[in-house]
Amino acid sequence: MNAAQPRSNIAIIMIACNEAKNIEFSLGSVVGWADQVFVVDSGSKDETVALAQSLGATVVHQPWLGYAKQKNWAIDRLPITADWAFILDADEAILPELRDELLAISTAPPDSAAAEGFYVNRYFIFLGKRIRHCGYYPSWNLRFFRRGKARYEEREVHEHMVVDGRVAYLKGHMEHYDRRGLEVYMDKHNKYSTLEAREIVRVMRGGAAQGGLDARLFGNPLQRRRWIKHAVYPRLPAKGLFRFLYMYVLKLGFLDGLAGLRFSIFISAYEMLIGLKIIELLQEERELALRARAPAPAPRPDSKASPPGTPAS
Repeated sequence: MNAAQPRSNIAIIMIACNEAKNIEFSLGSVVGWADQVFVVDSGSKDETVALAQSLGATVVHQPWLGYAKQKNWAIDRLPITADWAFILDADEAILPELRDELLAISTAPPDSAAAEGFYVNRYFIFLGKRIRHCGYYPSWNLRFFRRGKARYEEREVHEHMVVDGRVAYLKGHMEHYDRRGLEVYMDKHNKYSTLEAREIVRVMRGGAAQGGLDARLFGNPLQRRRWIKHAVYPRLPAKGLFRFLYMYVLKLGFLDGLAGLRFSIFISAYEMLIGLKIIELLQEERELALRARAPAPAPRPDSKASPPGTPAS
C-alpha cells in the first residue's frame, strides 16, 4: 500500500491454484487500497505465484486441505494485522462502489459498525455476458468480517461462513468472471458434483456440518436453501429438469436472452451430475450392505487331503 494513503484496516485473503488467467484482474481490484493482500497457493503449475508477487501480494504456500479447511487455515494462520478481512476468490473482482463501502466501514470508529459480518452481492459473467436473473442474481455471499468473528462451516463444497455476531448487507458488488474457459468450468463442475453428492448422502445418513449453517425451512434465505437441498432435493426425480425450469422460468432466466438459456442448460447439466452421483453412491451403499449380510463362503477342501475314492495307504 502506498505510504501516502491512509490505512484501510482491511486484509484480503485469496485461495488460489493455477489462476494465472484470472489473478491479475482479481488482485488489480484490491492492490493499492487494502493494507494486506495474501494469496494462499496450493501448488500452482502456471504463473500464478509470480504474477501475484509482481502485483504486490504476499504469497503463502499451503498444500490443499479442502475448500472450507483451506480458508479456515488462512483465517487462523496468516499474519493478519488489520481489524477486517475479506475473502476474495481468484476469479472475482471488487467493484469501486463496494470498495468505497468497505473502506467506510473499516476506517470508522470500531464500535460504529452495523455488524461483525457483511453479505456482498455478486454479478456472474457467463460467456462474456452478465447474468441478471436465473436465480444467480442477487447472489449474496458473506465475505467481509471483523477479524476473529467468522469461520467457514466444515463442508466439502459450497461452504458458508458462520459469523459470531450480527450480520448486514452491503450495496456494492463483486464480479465473478472465470477467464480460464468452459473446459476448466466443466472440470470444476465434475469435481463439485462429486463432493456435493457425497455431502448430501452424508446428511441423509444423519451427518451434520461442524459449526455449520442450520438448515431451516423458516430461517434466512441461506438456511432455507440448505433445508431444501437436504430435505427435498434428494427426493426429486429428474433434478436437471427441475433446475432448468426453476432457473429459466421461475427465476426469469429468459429475460437474460440467449445467455440465460445457455446458462440455465449448463447449470441443469451440473444438477443432473449430482443426481446421478447420488444414485451411484446409494447403490454402492446397498451393495456393501448386501455383502456384509451374505453368508461366509464354505471352506475350501484341504489341498493336502486325499481325493475321494483314493485308498488309504
